[in-house]
Order: sequence, then structure tokens, then C-alpha cells
Amino acid sequence: MLSQRSIETLIDLAENKLSQIIPFDRDDVREIKVLQSCVDELKGDGGRSAQVTDQRAARIENQATTH
Repeated sequence: MLSQRSIETLIDLAENKLSQIIPFDRDDVREIKVLQSCVDELKGDGGRSAQVTDQRAARIENQATTH
């Protein structure tokens, strides 16, 4: 079992990486999906946030393919 402090640190690390990713291709979009899912799971709201994550990833993927 992870401590609350460890969970918060992992969330911070994943969110920092998410903020640094510039999606250029589908691999970047996949990485964003995985990281966002990890953050959601660590926060304990994975089911509800999964839809938001998919919508966000779709927008990011559209942006990546149009640039």
C-alpha cells in the first residue's frame, strides 16, 4: 500500500509530465492517455474521468494531425 505522500508525489510527477508533452503524433496521444489514466487512478476517480480523458485525447489527436 502506498502512503498518501507517495501518491501525491506520483500525481505531481505525472501531471508535470502531462503539462510538458507536445503532441506531435499518435504515440504522444497514447502517452497522454496513459498518464492521465494513471493520474485518475491515483486520485481514485478513474471511472468518471475516463470519459473526460478520452474526449481530451481526441481533441489533442486532432490537433496533432492538423499541425
